[in-house]
Amino acid sequence: MGFNVDYTEKDNNTFEVFLKGISAESEEAEKKMLKEAGDQVKKAVVANLNKHRRALAKRYKGRPAMADDVRISTRRDRNDNLAVKVQGGPMTGTLWHLVNDGHLHAMPTHFMDDALKSLDGDIDDMWDKVMK
Repeated sequence: MGFNVDYTEKDNNTFEVFLKGISAESEEAEKKMLKEAGDQVKKAVVANLNKHRRALAKRYKGRPAMADDVRISTRRDRNDNLAVKVQGGPMTGTLWHLVNDGHLHAMPTHFMDDALKSLDGDIDDMWDKVMK
């Protein structure tokens, strides 16, 4: 399956402008999609962490609950692709792997896996919404 584009030399400038417009619009749609997907993942992570919230008396030296310390950032990865990163903040970020994967004295919660599973069904709806 393919297609051909026929153009003449006098249409070269308008064709290039058209292609650059498509590129700019697709980058904008990508940013919107990543922002919406990041917000949905954060919402699911916070909901899953709230299920495992500890009482204030059991937390360590005034550390906030993990559900209260979730951050989102959009960055470029090694391959220069945009990616959304949902992670713990400075107070609880180093503990995420212990809560998710478990350790000798605690069972794993797999809150990150559950959040991503819950997003699988909604991702197509998000794409449709952004591409309109």
